[in-house]
Amino acid sequence: MSSKKTNNNYKPQPIVLTALDGFLLSGTLFVPPGQIVTSKPTVAAPSNENSDLSGGATRKSQIDPLTKVAIISSATATTQDFYYKFALYLSQELGMIVVTYDNRGVGRSMPNSEELLFLKAASEKASPRDSSTPPPLPPKPYSMPSGRDQDSVKSKKKAKNPLIGFEATIVDWALKDLPGVFNFVLAHFPHNPTLYVGHSVGGHLLPAIDAYYTRNLERVLFISVTSAYWRTMNSPLFVYWFFYIASPIVNSRYGYYPGKTLWGSMEDLPKGCLETWAHWGSFPNYMLGGNPEWKPNFDLFKVPVYSLYFTDDDYSTISAPHIMDFIPNTLRKCVGVNPLEDLNMKKVGHMGFFFNSCKEKLWKTAVRAWLMEGRALDRETIKEEAILSSSYARL
Repeated sequence: MSSKKTNNNYKPQPIVLTALDGFLLSGTLFVPPGQIVTSKPTVAAPSNENSDLSGGATRKSQIDPLTKVAIISSATATTQDFYYKFALYLSQELGMIVVTYDNRGVGRSMPNSEELLFLKAASEKASPRDSSTPPPLPPKPYSMPSGRDQDSVKSKKKAKNPLIGFEATIVDWALKDLPGVFNFVLAHFPHNPTLYVGHSVGGHLLPAIDAYYTRNLERVLFISVTSAYWRTMNSPLFVYWFFYIASPIVNSRYGYYPGKTLWGSMEDLPKGCLETWAHWGSFPNYMLGGNPEWKPNFDLFKVPVYSLYFTDDDYSTISAPHIMDFIPNTLRKCVGVNPLEDLNMKKVGHMGFFFNSCKEKLWKTAVRAWLMEGRALDRETIKEEAILSSSYARL
């Protein structure tokens, strides 16, 4: 499929996703321009007696025309909005349907969210509404009062922070939230090939879920999927202090982890999610050390995975290949990219792949080749493609 010109006026659609336990998640649906093909492929009969196709098989040539659906799964303490430009590229230029979402307790996926309850009620329309019954009212927009009322508003906001007392862990993200996202895709696009982009913990979680949910999954792209085992981190003593000394004190003091207040670069987290993160970080095998019961599903995972990590990663620069060893029975390729030497970029790090600055040298080369054509570029090819993309940009 050829690249399309981005529609600057395009606005994606907010959606509500339902986790397996009924918890409501905030999501966004990006729809590509032009025709979207979702119809069920016709069943192809074997072409001859020697064919390896059964009577109910579907030929690859019949699946290829279907519009691809991409799920983007976020890093820890990162909202779906961070991936907006990348999702826009996949949908508007590569012609994919794209779904982003916030895990429970992050971004707009807060417990008892009035906005999500309203959106869900508006979208379901389970039964025809009586004309005499008014439609549900949307939640009132919040406006900051002026003067002396501001102090009382701040105190109420602190007292009613939705994460205080909210029980959630990263295991809930894996076994409840992510299957709910796949359920949405399977319900609305049951025949379409699905792609998955996992950033950091978004990659850790995928092999843990049952293959029932990933039955349409065609290919997986891991970005900066490294381990947070404290000894392999770039600053192990700081990470040990953060996980096992400072964070328990902060969690106990606030009742949640106020990442936005303390660091600015990360979102607030339910205290249980920070505790899961620290627990995994105490094991050399990271998530499989913390949740060894996941190993059978990791062993059964068979979807091809292409993993990109960057040698200037702020957290860990050596653990990405080790993570790939946790899924031993699938086709997999792990490539480390040096931003300065390979891309002529000062920095990419753990988060920078999703900045617009990587569009020409990584999105239009490695991402497009893998997600659209199934070609996993090696480091030398990425370097060559980056040089070519820079040359084209100057023409």
